[in-house]
Amino acid sequence: MENSAEDKPKPAVSQRWVQIQEKTFINWCNEQLKPTGKKLENLRTDLEDGLILIALMDQMMASRGGALYKRQSRYSKNPKMRAQKLENITHALQMMEREGIKLVNIGTEDIIDGNVKLILGIMWRLIQKYQISTGSSKQAKVPSKKSMLDWMDAVLPDRRITNFTTDWNDGTALSALINYCDPTLMTDFKSMSPTNAHDNCIRAMQLAKEKFEIPMIVSPEDMCNPHIDELSGMTYLSYFLRTEGPGWYATLNWVRKKVPEMNVQNFQSDWNDGRVLCALAEAVAEGACPEWKELNKDDKLANCQKGIEAGKKLGIKHTLSAREFTSPDVDELGVMSYAARFQHTPPWPKEASYVVHSEPPPPKVNWGECIQLTSVRVQDRVTSGHNALKTTLQGTVNVPVILRLNVINSKATLKDIRADLQAPGQPIAIALKALSEDQVETTFTPLQEGLHKLTIWCKDENVDGFPIDFLIEPDKTSYPRNIRIGTMSSAAVGEQLQFQVDVAEAGHGELSVEISNGFTQLPVRIVRQGKVYTVHTMAKECGTYSVYIKWNGEDITDNPMQIEVHDASQCIATGEGLSKAREDQPTVFNVDTRKAGKGELRVVVEGPHSIAKCSIDRNSNGTYTVTYVPVEVGLFSIKVTWNGKDIYGSPFHPKVTDSRKVRVMGGHVPGMGDNGMIHMMASKAYILELGTAEAGPGKMVAELQTPSNRRTQLPIDVEADGTVTIRFVPDEEGDYMLRILWSGNPIKGSPYRMTCRRQRVPIDHTQVKCHGVGLQQSKVLQQSEFILDGSLAGPGSPGVRMSGVKSDVVVTLIPQGGNVYKAIYTPEVSGAYLLHLTWSDRQVPGSPFKVTVGESARASRVTASGAALKTIVANQTSRLVIDSREAGSGELTARCIGPSSMAEVHIGDNRNGTYSLLISPSEHGRHTLEVKYGEEHIQGSPFSLRVAAAPDASKVRCFGPGLNHGVLSTFNGRFICETKGAGAGQLKVRVHGPKGAFKVEMRRSDTKDRTIDVRYNPEESGEFAIQVKWSDKHVPGSPFLIKVVDTREELEALMREMSSFNERPVKQNGWSEEI
Repeated sequence: MENSAEDKPKPAVSQRWVQIQEKTFINWCNEQLKPTGKKLENLRTDLEDGLILIALMDQMMASRGGALYKRQSRYSKNPKMRAQKLENITHALQMMEREGIKLVNIGTEDIIDGNVKLILGIMWRLIQKYQISTGSSKQAKVPSKKSMLDWMDAVLPDRRITNFTTDWNDGTALSALINYCDPTLMTDFKSMSPTNAHDNCIRAMQLAKEKFEIPMIVSPEDMCNPHIDELSGMTYLSYFLRTEGPGWYATLNWVRKKVPEMNVQNFQSDWNDGRVLCALAEAVAEGACPEWKELNKDDKLANCQKGIEAGKKLGIKHTLSAREFTSPDVDELGVMSYAARFQHTPPWPKEASYVVHSEPPPPKVNWGECIQLTSVRVQDRVTSGHNALKTTLQGTVNVPVILRLNVINSKATLKDIRADLQAPGQPIAIALKALSEDQVETTFTPLQEGLHKLTIWCKDENVDGFPIDFLIEPDKTSYPRNIRIGTMSSAAVGEQLQFQVDVAEAGHGELSVEISNGFTQLPVRIVRQGKVYTVHTMAKECGTYSVYIKWNGEDITDNPMQIEVHDASQCIATGEGLSKAREDQPTVFNVDTRKAGKGELRVVVEGPHSIAKCSIDRNSNGTYTVTYVPVEVGLFSIKVTWNGKDIYGSPFHPKVTDSRKVRVMGGHVPGMGDNGMIHMMASKAYILELGTAEAGPGKMVAELQTPSNRRTQLPIDVEADGTVTIRFVPDEEGDYMLRILWSGNPIKGSPYRMTCRRQRVPIDHTQVKCHGVGLQQSKVLQQSEFILDGSLAGPGSPGVRMSGVKSDVVVTLIPQGGNVYKAIYTPEVSGAYLLHLTWSDRQVPGSPFKVTVGESARASRVTASGAALKTIVANQTSRLVIDSREAGSGELTARCIGPSSMAEVHIGDNRNGTYSLLISPSEHGRHTLEVKYGEEHIQGSPFSLRVAAAPDASKVRCFGPGLNHGVLSTFNGRFICETKGAGAGQLKVRVHGPKGAFKVEMRRSDTKDRTIDVRYNPEESGEFAIQVKWSDKHVPGSPFLIKVVDTREELEALMREMSSFNERPVKQNGWSEEI
C-alpha cells in the first residue's frame, strides 16, 4: 500500500522526540554529576573539552564500587587547545571501553564538533550500563527493554503494557505502578480519567519523587506528549525497577511473603541453586513442585530446571535458561521479571475429594492463639516475649531485630505464619526461618530511625499481643577505619583543591579535617551530600601538605594523605630555543622548576604541520634541559606545563628558519664567474634578488666590506611574496666581500667575493642630459634647481655660468654620484638670463638655455574687503573684493570650509589687479575662508566667517497691545517683534493711518538682541494698517488692521458689528525702519 504525503512524518515531530530525549539525558547526567558540583546544560558545547565525560565516568565507576577519582592515565584539567580537548575525550572513551561499553562509529571528533545524535547514543549506552542493566552484559541475553516490559506486564496485568511511550501518556499506568509499589498510594488509580493526562502525570510523578526519591528527569509535559521517545520513557521508568528501587522491593517482599523460610534478599545469588524458584512455584500452586524441600542445594542446574518446569505447568514462559539461573552474575532484571509472573497465575487444577462425615464438625480454631512470642533480641540485649508485648522496644538503625516464636497448636504450620512491618521510608524485607517443627525465627533490619510496628499473622488472624512497637534510633557507633578517601596527589597554588571522603560504612560520627605543611594550616570548607563529604581548600604556597582526617575525634589512618602543592608560575624557561631555531638542528632551552614544588614537566613542540621530537633531561642542580629538533620551517608553538599547568610565558613561539633555503632568483648570481668571483662595474648599481619564501619567518642582514676595509650595512627591500632585493653602487676599485645572513645564519654561498673595475668610457658631451624647471624659469629670491646627468658622457667635468643684462647669477653644482649633478641658484633681479652648461669645456645639447626670472608674489600686500567678512547668509551668494595691485604677479586660490562641507567659491578676474570672490555656503555656522596668493596666505587669512541661517519670516512673532483695537484716550500703541530663530534678515515695519496723526519708533537694547520694540502712539482716532515684513516677506498675521475709536461705546459696537477688518483697503502713506 502506498503512503500518501499526509502519512509521512513531519520534520517537526522528528525534531520533537530529539528535544525530549536530549532534555531527559541531560537531566539524567546531572543527577549523576551532583556529587562533583558540575552541571551539563548543552550537549553540543559542554562536552567538547571532555571534563564532564570524565567526571561522569568517575561517578558511574564509583557507584559500582570502584575507587573514587581513580585515574587510568593523565588528562588536561584546563584544556585550551583542540589537541588537549581531543586527548581528554579519548581518555573518557577509553574509560567506557574498559567498562565494557561498546562504541560503534563514534569518535572524538563527533563529540568535540557537537554531533548531537551520536552524543545521545553515548548517553544511552551509559544509561543501559549503569541505570538499567543489573548483571553482566555477557550474561544478559534478553534485551533490557523486553525484561522491563515483561515485569511491567506481570505487575500490571490489567494495563496490557506494550511500550514505554503512548501506554504511559495518560498517567493512569504510572499511577497503577506507584500503587503496586506501595498499596497505600494512588488508591484511586482505577477511577482516574485518561482525559486528564497532564494532571495525572503531574500528580503521579510528584508523588514518586516525594515517596520514592525518583527524580523527574522527564517532565510531566513530556510524559503526556504522544511524541515522547522510547529511550526517555525507559530511562525514567527504570528508576522503579532498578536494584533497591520501589518496584524491586515490592516484588521482593511479595516473594518473601510467599516463601518466608527462604529469606530471599535479592534476585541474583539467592536464586542460583534453584530452590527459591521451586519453593515459589509450590507456594503459588500447591503440588506444582512438592519435592522442593528435599532438593540438594549443590545440584543447581537440575534444581533450576525443575523450577522452570514447574513454572511451565502454571503457564509461565521462562526467559532465562537453567544454566543462566545458576550464574552468580545472572541478569537480576530478568530474574525479577520472571518471578513477578508468578503473582497472577491461573488457578491450579486439583482433584476434588468428597468426604462424608458421620461425626459433628470439629470446633473452630482460634488461629491468633496458635503462636506465642518467646523472646526479642537486639544485638546483645534479649527481652522475654512476655515483657516485649508490654512495652516499646529500643532498636538501632542497621542492627537486626530477631524474634523467636513458638507454634503452640499443631494445626498451625510454618506456611500459616506471615509478618508485616510498618516502617518509615522504603519497605523493609522480613525473613521467616524455621528453627524446628514448632519454633520460628523472624528477622528484619531497620533502615531508618523512627517508630516501627511489627504484626504477626496466623491464617490471616492477628497473633495475640501484636503489633509490637520498636523505637529505632540512629546507630551512633563509629568505624573510622572504614572511611574511604578520594585520592588527590597534587594541586596548584591559588586553585580550589578538593577531595571526597566516603563515610557510608563508618557509622555515626563527625568529620574534622586539618591540612598543614608543618608551618601553615590551610583553611578548610567541608560540604556534605549524603554519606559523602567534599573537602575544599586552597594553598597559597608550594610544598608538601599532610591531611589529618578524624572521625569522632579518632584518626582514620596511621599514615596521613600527602598532597604536593605546586606553582607553575614559579617555573622559569630561558634559552635561545624559545625564540628561534634552525630546521633539522637540535635546539636547546632550560627550565628552572626549583621554586615550583614537586611535579612533572611536560613539553609539546608543535609546528605548522608537524610535532617536533623532544627530550627532557634533568640536571644535577634540579633544573631541566629540553632539546627539540624541528623538521620544518615556520612559526612554532612550545607548550611547557608543570603538573598540567602552563608555566610563565607558555606557550612560546620560536621562529624556525633554514638559511640553506634562501635561493638566488633566476638560479644564478649576477656577475659571478666560474671561479666564484662576482665582477662589478664602478659607479654602476649592483642588484641581487633572493627568494626567502621557503626559508621560514626570518630577517635578512647584508654587510659589504669595501676595498678600503669599510664595513657598511646595506639597505634591503622586501616584497610581500618574500623576494628580497639588495642594491648598492660600488664607488671604489678593488675587492669586496658581501656577507648575507638569514636570522643570524649565513645563506648558501655567503660570503660572496666581489671585484670592481672602472669602465673606460670616452668623453662625449653630446650624451649629457639636462632636465628641470630651473632650465626655463625662476622667480626673484626663490631657489630653483635642475639636473645635469653625465652618467653616459664619460669621465668629464661639468661647467656652468648664468648671465643676465643687469647681473649674473651664481649656480652651485652638487654631486649626486655616477657623474650626476644637481644645480641650484637664487636670482635677485628679474629679467632674461642665459644659462651656459659645458662638459669638459664643450657645450652640452641645448646650451645656452634661456631662463626667464619673474617677480615673486607678495601675499602680505594682498587685501580683502566686503560685507561678507562680517556676516553672510546660507544659500545666498556673498562677494569679497581681493586687491593684489601691490603684490606683484602670482596665482590667487581660495577655499571655504564649513562645519560639515565645503562652501562653493568662485574667483573672477576684474582685469585691473583686483578679483571678485563669490562665496555660496550651503549650511549655517562658523566657516573658515583661506585665501592664498602665490601659495601664501594673504593679509588676514584665514578668515573666520559667520554664516547665518536663511531668513524665515514664518518664525517671526508679533504681539502686544498695539496690535489690538482700542480707545484713543487709553490706547497703548506698543508691540514687540521677536525674530529669534528667523535667521538673518531685514525687519520692515510700515504703519498706515491718518496723516500726521502718529509717529513710529523702533528700538532694541542690544545689537545682539533679536527682540524689537515698536511704538506708534496715534494722536487721532481712525483706522491703522500695520505691515511687518522680514526680508520683504510678511510675517504671520501681517498686515494687522487696527481701529482706534474715541469712546468705549464705539469700541464695544465695533467688536459686535465689525465682521472683517482684513477687507479694508490699506493706504500707502506711513513710516518704516529697517534692521
